[in-house]
Amino acid sequence: MLSPSQLKHFNNRAAFGNPGLNAQSTTNSVSTILKHGSANKPIHIIEKLERDYESMRPSEAEIKEAFKKNKEDQLILNTAWFNQLIDPSAVLREKMTFFWHDHFACRTRNAFLAQEQINTIRTYAFGKFGDLLMAISKDPGMLQFLNNQQNKKDSPNENFAREVMELFTLGRGKYTEEDIKNAARAFTGWAFNPVTGEFLFRQRQHDFESKTFRGKTGNFSGEDIITMILEDKQTAVFITKKICQFFVGAEIPNATLQELSEQFYKSDYDILQLVTTIYSSDWFYENGFKGNRIKSPVELIAGIQVHTGGNFQNPLNVIFLQKALGQILLQPPNVGGWPTGKEWIDSSSLTFRMSLPSLLLRNTENQFMAKDDGDANDVTNTIAKAGKISFSSDWNTLSKVFLKNSASDTMAAVEDYLLAVPTTDANRKMISVFAGSSQDDPEFLKKVFIGYMSLPEYQLS
Repeated sequence: MLSPSQLKHFNNRAAFGNPGLNAQSTTNSVSTILKHGSANKPIHIIEKLERDYESMRPSEAEIKEAFKKNKEDQLILNTAWFNQLIDPSAVLREKMTFFWHDHFACRTRNAFLAQEQINTIRTYAFGKFGDLLMAISKDPGMLQFLNNQQNKKDSPNENFAREVMELFTLGRGKYTEEDIKNAARAFTGWAFNPVTGEFLFRQRQHDFESKTFRGKTGNFSGEDIITMILEDKQTAVFITKKICQFFVGAEIPNATLQELSEQFYKSDYDILQLVTTIYSSDWFYENGFKGNRIKSPVELIAGIQVHTGGNFQNPLNVIFLQKALGQILLQPPNVGGWPTGKEWIDSSSLTFRMSLPSLLLRNTENQFMAKDDGDANDVTNTIAKAGKISFSSDWNTLSKVFLKNSASDTMAAVEDYLLAVPTTDANRKMISVFAGSSQDDPEFLKKVFIGYMSLPEYQLS
């Protein structure tokens, strides 16, 4: 059973913060909490646009209209997923999906393919890693992103084969260039139907000749390559370490890593079993693992919503904030994924990050300009100047939860709720003075929230 402090830490890592209005019972075990917060809710809001361009010749106007609709669909898909990130019944699966989205970093401009890919990841997020790996390797968006459509027996393209080993499974330096060449040959013919958006094995483009991969020789298929990669315990070590870096946030002892990866391997790469073991371990709740992880922009924005029970009245605000802070869902910068840790922080971004709670909770006009990445096809450029924030929270309801008999007790309750680690007496005094001029209790509570959420400590989970 988790204590209140343990539950807070669990929610900071496994979800997007401790929910104040719908807090889970502290009598639940980790496995029970994971079960109740892991509903699989696929998103189906983007319709498949089936066009057979070989038998029809669309006009220039039709092509422009199709591109315009696809751009609009990308924005719709982004906000739909962001809203689902904090769904209490699905939040734990969504956080895991968010992790795998970064691990299998892929950027496709086709909104339907992006939707289907994230649904695939969502489905297997807590399943067997081998199933997830096979599914994402046959995903049309991934095959397109890593150029496997161009991987044919007479002219192999090595992009997909290289990234499968370097970034998705074994890690850099755990394979040879010959392994890449032969794996690429095994993946020849893996493509997708551009009309239906479904995986397609093109036999005429596949190399059926003998291949040597990691010391074994045979007429290997793409499925064989993936199976052999999974047979290597290095894959279990690599994935376990990646999961620990994201959810634990600090280096764990090598002996612990080895024990976790060995269990992961023996469980046939059972992801749910691995994270349950981590969250059930006493060491996970030690003070050294609390407040040691800088929130990514998406985690920061989503966390503010969770902590305040707030909602964006203008959905484009969510995309503007993602762009302003440098992390846009479904648009990782490259196949290596997003930055981590201190890479999120510079003088400009830190100032904006720390002013964000006040900006949202006061609905003030924003003067910060989101950076233009120079990509003319980036659909988020259209909302780069969305300066007016429309965000609402029910402070009367929050008051019933957090207002105590004295101002100091209220401040203590809010600090414990919002911060992963305690702040200083000087900061508490500053917040007390800031909130002391409030006209009523809801205003006092809002100012206390703004005060604590504007501290550097709030940037940590």
